[in-house]
Amino acid sequence: MNLEALGALLRAGLPAKHAQTRLELAEPGLVLASDGSLSVRLCLHNDDTGECAEQTVPLVPAGQTVGRSHAYVQAWVQSLPSLLACVVDRTGGLSMTPGMLEFPQVVLNDEQAQTTMQFLERFADPHTLQAWAAEAEGANDEHWIRAVCQDLRLGEYADALVALRRTGISLTPRRDRLTVGRTHLGGVPDLPPRALWPHRRDHPMTLLAQIDLAETSHCDDERLLPPAGLLQIFADLTSDIAWDDTTHGPGVVVMTQPPEARDLIVTQPPAGTETLPYRAVIPAVDPSLPPLDSPFYHDLTELDLTGDDPTNPSEEFAAFIEFLNEFHPPLDDDDRPRHRLLGYADPLQDDPWRHCATAEPSTPPTQWQLLAQIDSEPDAQLGDNGLVYIFIPRDALAAGDFTRTHGVWHMH
Repeated sequence: MNLEALGALLRAGLPAKHAQTRLELAEPGLVLASDGSLSVRLCLHNDDTGECAEQTVPLVPAGQTVGRSHAYVQAWVQSLPSLLACVVDRTGGLSMTPGMLEFPQVVLNDEQAQTTMQFLERFADPHTLQAWAAEAEGANDEHWIRAVCQDLRLGEYADALVALRRTGISLTPRRDRLTVGRTHLGGVPDLPPRALWPHRRDHPMTLLAQIDLAETSHCDDERLLPPAGLLQIFADLTSDIAWDDTTHGPGVVVMTQPPEARDLIVTQPPAGTETLPYRAVIPAVDPSLPPLDSPFYHDLTELDLTGDDPTNPSEEFAAFIEFLNEFHPPLDDDDRPRHRLLGYADPLQDDPWRHCATAEPSTPPTQWQLLAQIDSEPDAQLGDNGLVYIFIPRDALAAGDFTRTHGVWHMH
């Protein structure tokens, strides 16, 4: 390969920038290995936070012809702005992982692509880029899970634990307080004229969140949510105990507004409604495994999860707790708020999936999908520093039936 020509291509395309994130070459730049594979050293900067991360990114694997390698690298460099935008948009600019740019290598598996123009065509579809990114992240997560299992001597459970991985969408409040899009926590909703405000026991409910699904769909790797429209979550925050849906009706109401709705207006709540402050958020991919206090590990019958003696747990139980701390860290006040769509809940108290069985006993606990988790913030308290979890049966979510949601409220 002509490293000088390829280096000139990279220098012409870098630095690449999207939003607050900047991608630059780092020393030693391009590296040609003895087997003919090509890699590049990159540095990713977040100009907003000052964070940076360096990583060697495999660029062209061994076995490629010189002409095809040059055509691919030229297309990759020209596509860097859109590739970087895909990475930043999926991570909310909060994850500094240059290795996520490795996913375009799947293009080289397409034998029909030989020229720069043909490679550029493969990079041009944003939906394809998102699929590649999700595939790469899933493969990285699987590798990580298996590696940790081997380190902790839990290798026999690796397949089952990999199968439990789900991708959620974190909703991180914006530090700059900018109003961007229609996705926000608290505030007031966009409703049709003369729409009825949801009530419980004749008391108006509080808007917890409004989600513009078009703004979060690029993070919904499993395509569980509709690709567009508004998802609006209301809750009754007047009680200091867990909701009694049987006696008082649902403590949570989820409303949707179709994407074709054009007459939505910012709607003020009825008098006497408790309103939480408006917080714009940044959606980002948030993969996780279930917490210990959940029904998802019950099928691992050979793994002793009882922990009967907390002062002297078995080696296997201690190893499993160490494993979970890698992938589902305990809910810590230093790591809050944890607002999330999909994925798994972070229980503050006992197993929240257990509460769902009282709402719909015919649905097994493991078939309840977390729809949203809304956490307390200093100026937006949910009871005593609590969390509200909204669950929905997976078959109802697939059918778009949000009338079957069930809310659980945990607090200190």
